[in-house]
Amino acid sequence: MSENVASYYWRGQGPLWKVYWLYGVLVSNVLALILLFLMQRGAVDSVWFQIVLLLLAAYTVWIVVSVWRCAFNVDKPIYGHMARPLTVAWAINALLILGFLELQFLQSVG
Repeated sequence: MSENVASYYWRGQGPLWKVYWLYGVLVSNVLALILLFLMQRGAVDSVWFQIVLLLLAAYTVWIVVSVWRCAFNVDKPIYGHMARPLTVAWAINALLILGFLELQFLQSVG
């Protein structure tokens, strides 16, 4: 693979298991833990919190699109049929969480 990982998966060329479990679940949880750490430190009104929140939002767009497009790069099509609704739920969940975190930020600075 001579191209970068982001565009490879964005175009739906990678295996579903890898983009879903490694890049999706693992990396998203690491970013969420960073946000949790900042929240526990009382840094909700900090620039760092906003930066991590923005990175998490951008990453979520990338991962949701990538999982959707890679959904049928599997041996058994049932996994693709499972991945797509889960990806829609993932996107809705992420949108709600990011929205509530942004509201919390706005309340803390206002």
